Amino acid sequence: MTASLSDLLTAQKNGVVAINNVAQTNQKSLGTQTSSTVTSSTVIITGSGYLVNFSVVVAGSSVGTIYNASTTGGAAASNALCVIPDATGIYKAGQAYSTGLVVVPGTGQSVNITYSPG
Repeated sequence: MTASLSDLLTAQKNGVVAINNVAQTNQKSLGTQTSSTVTSSTVIITGSGYLVNFSVVVAGSSVGTIYNASTTGGAAASNALCVIPDATGIYKAGQAYSTGLVVVPGTGQSVNITYSPG
């Protein structure tokens, strides 16, 4: 049995689509965006996506929090994604968000957020 040109092209197309899907999934887990340095309550993005990690550049004197919210007023304990430690370093988060990302740094903290929208 011999495959037609159409069959061969369809197989090639399916391979390209599969490779593209793997690349997009990999990119999402690595993060596609990094915020500017955040020093006060800030909306990073609205909508859904994936919080990859965050970097504490200046430790400050108290912990902060990252929320699944679309406004700073909407940040509440019930939608907290993770605590931002009061120690410098890069911290893996690995959290999906559905509403947006709001960062409320602790006193004196400076942080950067790496995420993938959508």
